[in-house]
Amino acid sequence: MIFRTKNGALTLSSNLFKTLTSFLNSSPFSSIPKPNFSTPRRPASLIVPPPPPTTTTSRTVSSSDFNTICSLLISSQPHQTTTNIDDLLKGFEEKLNSNLVLQILMNYRQLGRIKTLEFFAWAGMQMGFQFDDCVVEYMADFLGRRKLFDDIKCLLVTVFLHKGRVSCRTFSICIRFLGRQGRVREALCLFQEMESQFRCKPDNLVYNNMLYVLCKKERSEELIDFALMIFRRIELPDTYSYSNILVGLCKFGRFETALDVFGEMGRAGLVPTRSAVNFLIGQLCSLSAKEGAVEKVRVKDAHRPFTILVPNVGANSGAVQPAVAVFWAVHEMGLLPSTFVIKQLISELCRLGKMEEAVKLLKLVEGRKLSCVEEGYSIVIQALCEHRLVEEASHLFGRMLSQGMKPKLVIYNSVISMLCKLGNLDDAKRVFEIMNKKRCLPDNFTYSALILAYGEARNWEDAYGLLIEMLGLGLSPHFHTYSLVDKLLRDNAKLDLLFKLERKLDSQILQKLCKAGELGAAYEKLKSLLEKGFYPPVYIKDAFEHAFKKSGKLKMARELLQKIDNDCKPDETEIRSSE
Repeated sequence: MIFRTKNGALTLSSNLFKTLTSFLNSSPFSSIPKPNFSTPRRPASLIVPPPPPTTTTSRTVSSSDFNTICSLLISSQPHQTTTNIDDLLKGFEEKLNSNLVLQILMNYRQLGRIKTLEFFAWAGMQMGFQFDDCVVEYMADFLGRRKLFDDIKCLLVTVFLHKGRVSCRTFSICIRFLGRQGRVREALCLFQEMESQFRCKPDNLVYNNMLYVLCKKERSEELIDFALMIFRRIELPDTYSYSNILVGLCKFGRFETALDVFGEMGRAGLVPTRSAVNFLIGQLCSLSAKEGAVEKVRVKDAHRPFTILVPNVGANSGAVQPAVAVFWAVHEMGLLPSTFVIKQLISELCRLGKMEEAVKLLKLVEGRKLSCVEEGYSIVIQALCEHRLVEEASHLFGRMLSQGMKPKLVIYNSVISMLCKLGNLDDAKRVFEIMNKKRCLPDNFTYSALILAYGEARNWEDAYGLLIEMLGLGLSPHFHTYSLVDKLLRDNAKLDLLFKLERKLDSQILQKLCKAGELGAAYEKLKSLLEKGFYPPVYIKDAFEHAFKKSGKLKMARELLQKIDNDCKPDETEIRSSE
């Protein structure tokens, strides 16, 4: 790695350039001011044109030279000194060129990291670091992937001091790798010294990678203004320039500026990346979702601090409209956001009651045959049912069935609940029958909505039938649901059915207690049933016996089981005599 001493001199302790110390100390370029990566400065206003590229004469790479050098390096001992490498590769100095060096470097899997770096240092000394751009770029990528950032800095300094060319692509590689590791300040410092110290004017690739680091990797908001300034310095921003700054502006809540930049991009005839569109629309939907949300605010000025709930309104009003505008704008450009973002936008439109726009969006999704069609139908139908728009909900529900889709339970429940609340019991019953034909099992919500609706209509027969069916499926009715049916049966003097309903419910409760392993509660429940003269069915008795036997407490249950057997025998005799 490269360090700067108190007197400003550079000392080298890098694996890559440890063999170059004596060479650099005697170099005529050692008096040139070295770049400083430690303290960031503002970019120089004076743009120095880069020197003309200096490339070695391209020669055809001899496979024999390549194979011989690789074989010698592989067979040599690790950590060879410079003198040993000179002796090892003696006679190959005149055969070196950028193409040969690049091919040997690309054979790093056989050479290993240490020998690859030692060969590059030796080849650089032989060629005066007058490599083609591809060699320096490859080494920058090689070091960056291994997180050898001090070696990267040493590479740039060494090539520059020997009047070698450091290309814009090399700088962009270094900046991107630094940013990926969260070393944003170092990346920014390298970008700032690119012109002033290395005399290399940034191109779009460098600008884009710097914007990528500042907008996507930087976590604090303090550098977003600097990123915007860098963006304005680009003469001809491209798709990635606009996309990176869009993400950064949305990330730190600069939505108005982001929408202005998006408009500029459209006027320039450029299409943003899909990730930038996803981020822009997603953040706008999230901002809109905060409308009307309640936030906790701590009041500390009072004698006793307390917390109040404050609605978050006003500032975020209408945030969903720009999201819709961005969606249709990119749609005209031939681009659509991800299915997740589309569902997020549809959900937000439904939450705000903008059903026409949500349905329009759903039709587009259906036309494009996207994977989120069924989920989109589910979101919109639920919203239509909540707003009790019967015709629209019924139309979409029928269309969903005609297209061969399988509505989920939540859709059936929404439609049935809406119809029940409006008193359309025939339509609700028809949807319930369709639900059974489609083999979608109803749940407590389904049965409760229908039973309550039939209860309000004083239809005890259908209410009782549905409750019995509900208990047969092992579902537990809500207290109000059961009380309603109980009252209907008493009002209509159906005491026999009431008695049957009570036995059915008690049997189910006892079975659930046995399955849950609550043996004490199960014992007390069965005991109370027997005291009332209720005898559970055979399958409930077996479940009770199995639960106690499994836990090793069968002796405790013997008394109740024996009582059931004894009490049931007279009943069977009476039944035979009655026959």
